[in-house]
Amino acid sequence: MKKSLIFTLLCALIVSCSTPLDKKYNEDNFASDAKEIKESGNLSNDDALMMAGWIMKAKFSGENLEGKTYKEIITEAKDYKKEQEALAVKVKLEEEEKRQRLSSVLTVAMYNKGYEEHSYQKYLTYSFAFENKSDKDIRAFKGVISIQDLFDSEIKSISLTIDDPIKAGGVFKNTYTTNYNQFSDKDSRLKGKDMDDLKVVWTPEKIIFIDGSTLE
Repeated sequence: MKKSLIFTLLCALIVSCSTPLDKKYNEDNFASDAKEIKESGNLSNDDALMMAGWIMKAKFSGENLEGKTYKEIITEAKDYKKEQEALAVKVKLEEEEKRQRLSSVLTVAMYNKGYEEHSYQKYLTYSFAFENKSDKDIRAFKGVISIQDLFDSEIKSISLTIDDPIKAGGVFKNTYTTNYNQFSDKDSRLKGKDMDDLKVVWTPEKIIFIDGSTLE
């Protein structure tokens, strides 16, 4: 009688410790399982979205999740997210290291900004000075100039490919234009900004030297 009672209590304890998340995923039962999991209150909204997204991803990629518990599926999704976040941080650090390395060789300053109209076409103008701080002549270079406000918010991004040589220690100046769109908030904002309220972030992509060597 005592053994039977203990066995019954153990079974009840095991059942009570079990949650809908311990169920194994089955595509046919997923809708009802998801409803039960939601009603149990054992899963946050963020984790629920992560679980559903992981199941959707597996379905599109042909991965079979059958036989895995919902807990295991959530763990897989979280581990993948951590890997993606770590990769994003790594790439960002590498890009910043490259930007600083190339920027130390070729620096850029915007010394004027304007607005012009020619033949019914409107333009924003930008005057840049590029300084070659290396001990080798630069043959050509390309990169992206981000014009930002004082709060680091980008207003305009300009891609440049320049094949005008710059002597070692020399400075190259030129003025460039982009079409002005009166219906663009960014263009209107940039047109109305004073130079003192703007800053330039230069991201060089590749520098080619006269001797054929490159930096990228």
